[in-house]
Amino acid sequence: MSESGDAAPATLAELISPLTESEFLDLLRRRELAYRPGSKGDRYAPFVGWAALRNMLASVTKARARNRVKVTKESDTIPPERWMTDGKVDPAKLDTFLAKGFSVVALRIEAYVPALAAVCNEIKTRLRERSFVGVIVTSGTGAGAFKVHFDPEDLVILQIEGTKRWQVFGPVVPNPLRDMPKQQLENPRPLLDEVLAPGDLLFVPGGHWHHCESGLSTSVHLGIFFFPPAGWHAINEAIHPLISDEMFRMPLSRLEGDANVATLEQEIKARAIEKIKSLQLHEFIARWHNGPIADAAD
Repeated sequence: MSESGDAAPATLAELISPLTESEFLDLLRRRELAYRPGSKGDRYAPFVGWAALRNMLASVTKARARNRVKVTKESDTIPPERWMTDGKVDPAKLDTFLAKGFSVVALRIEAYVPALAAVCNEIKTRLRERSFVGVIVTSGTGAGAFKVHFDPEDLVILQIEGTKRWQVFGPVVPNPLRDMPKQQLENPRPLLDEVLAPGDLLFVPGGHWHHCESGLSTSVHLGIFFFPPAGWHAINEAIHPLISDEMFRMPLSRLEGDANVATLEQEIKARAIEKIKSLQLHEFIARWHNGPIADAAD
């Protein structure tokens, strides 16, 4: 990679400029929406602009594309068989869908871009949060990949090519997590309505409802995901080993008599409480960033 001033940002400080690192970390802690024009996102264009991404995707097999590549419009997803040929992603077919207003979504692209990999690694080691990068390519006025939705992760958005209109709405879902009960946006109120141009930065905290529309030309934006640990994750990790204990696998509906049910109930409670009491949040936080990351949902 070039060492010139035009090199793609490879540190968190470079990524979030013109915000200072302290300003960004404060926004991250407070989960506060922020827009800043003129960041350095366009410097990633040689690596993840549509031309580069098109070549990158051409080598992706069906097995690797699963849950990592989508073709979608307003949450209507096209089966992979329609945009793959001989078990690989077919860029020509992707072009056809883009021309019809569909979007191409690719996740975990940091594996192909060293600068982005370096940013993700810094987020993991310094902030102790899991991180990965996704990219969305959209073409056609008014087209969007997904319906109005929120992400449970915090997102730094960098506009790479073209323009994209971002509309963000409240009320915000506080501290959302994956797999929590389905939420509905009721009585929406506008929080932000901006058209991002190449190089612009937008910080969209988890729980902020949003919808995107591209401009006249092909639009490409990056999303850097920040996936922090929560108490729910710690509880799940603590109790998951209990599945190895036969007592927790017994069919409850087949126990004979109320007395046996009551006895097992007390034993289950005692073991679960023992596990919870052994929980050490400091230790859990320290090892969180090295764990697996679930793929981003719609």
